[in-house]
Amino acid sequence: MRKLIGSLLSLWILLLLAQNAAANCGAGTVIYFKFKSEIYLLLADHTWSHQRDRTWSGFGGFCDGDPIDVAAARETEEETKGFYRRDEIFARLVSSPKIRVGDFTTFFVEVDYVPAIVINNHKSSVRTAGYFERGPYAWIPFSVIWQAIAERRTGRVQIPQKYLPPDKRSNRLFEPFVTSLLAAKSAGILPWEQ
Repeated sequence: MRKLIGSLLSLWILLLLAQNAAANCGAGTVIYFKFKSEIYLLLADHTWSHQRDRTWSGFGGFCDGDPIDVAAARETEEETKGFYRRDEIFARLVSSPKIRVGDFTTFFVEVDYVPAIVINNHKSSVRTAGYFERGPYAWIPFSVIWQAIAERRTGRVQIPQKYLPPDKRSNRLFEPFVTSLLAAKSAGILPWEQ
């Protein structure tokens, strides 16, 4: 009887630890395209007033119990208002490099170019809140982002105004996004630098 109770207790603790790990899991994508010798990243601002400190970044959020690749595809679909569909993103994740920083995994996903205005004007057919938490969107040259990171003076990385749409709320990059880019560059996994 003691062995059975001990085994059940151990199983219960493992389930709690697994549930806690899944609750703290985060995943997302950095969407990019190549044009000539430049790489452009699709970034979006946060529209909700309680998330304004998150500013410009790639796409992502909590795993909500999903595996990281499923969560990254779901979050990308939601945060692009359904413009990039989760099945299309999920299919690209298999061959995409990724970096894990803390409890967040970022996938680097190459897509075909679509003007940012098309994404900004896309109307979602889904009416859940997650589909309206991001915007506006802008393609920012990676060289500009990297220069802004290198020249950071105030602790916050600022994107030059000329690369942002007029209806922007901020010009700063979200610090965890910067941390993921730095980690990916340090690990040599940025796909356009391989």
